[in-house]
Amino acid sequence: MSTEIPSTQVPSTDVSSTQVPSTEGPSTQIIWTDESMDVVHAMTDTTFIKTSRLPVAWTRPDGTAFAWFRSWNHERITNEAKALELIAKETTIPVPRLVEHGIHPDGRRYLITERIDGVPLSTIKDDPSRVERAHAIALAFVNDIVLPQLATLKSRERGIDGFVMPPRWLSPDVLPPWRGTNPSDRGMRTLPLATLGYVFQHGDLAPHNILVHHETLEVKALIDWEHAGFYPPGMDLWRGTLDLKAGGYYDVEAKDIVPAVAAYLPEEFLERCEMWEDKEELARLVAEGGMPDPEEVRKQQLAGRDGKLEGCEQ
Repeated sequence: MSTEIPSTQVPSTDVSSTQVPSTEGPSTQIIWTDESMDVVHAMTDTTFIKTSRLPVAWTRPDGTAFAWFRSWNHERITNEAKALELIAKETTIPVPRLVEHGIHPDGRRYLITERIDGVPLSTIKDDPSRVERAHAIALAFVNDIVLPQLATLKSRERGIDGFVMPPRWLSPDVLPPWRGTNPSDRGMRTLPLATLGYVFQHGDLAPHNILVHHETLEVKALIDWEHAGFYPPGMDLWRGTLDLKAGGYYDVEAKDIVPAVAAYLPEEFLERCEMWEDKEELARLVAEGGMPDPEEVRKQQLAGRDGKLEGCEQ
């Protein structure tokens, strides 16, 4: 979910900086850093720090300048911090202990957690038998610990504390009918229900977010809760998050998200369709299968099917 904005809008702040929050004690010594276009990661002896980045000045192959920016790049840091607090309080799912989170004067957001002595499951590749065992342990962890406990956390509203992070498989920056709107207007609505109809979901259950002991392969922690929140039941089973038919938690990118949009985001979808100015393009996209048919989505809403579309069940 990345957006190009005019380079003239890039803040003067040095966006390549790897500055991290300063705290007292020896743990402030940075021993490792890594950065992407969106975030900066850093480690001390005892902590892990994640900091969002400001728009990054970049150059296209033809030499023209532009700025790279990911929508909700800062908000997702705060969203993860709130998710970690909730999971630590309400479940026994192993997650890094949140030490601190906040906002820098220039708008970047950060969180600091305890450092977990483990490696991502995705890095276990040395021996086929170890790989098979590691994935079996992780799958049992997801099915026996993570999903049952998350299922007990319910809410009348989506997201966390009024903010709804779009699901990982949705890219509103480029996907119609969200494309072309202001990033601040592309968020998902909380859509309050009369009953506790939403369940808490991690949003990105994948091998790279499961830390395991390098030798015993036992799960140490479930990390990266940026996309977490309360969502319609079943949304965590959609491809790109958790596909039980493809090995449980495997990171399978959804190539056809039309059924998922219609099933889990019908209200937002219909609202954006009403705002979409080029109705001819809208009709073309529907005819090509790139978007759900708004009329069909509306009919199913009126029929009271509660977001269940044929083809969405995993």
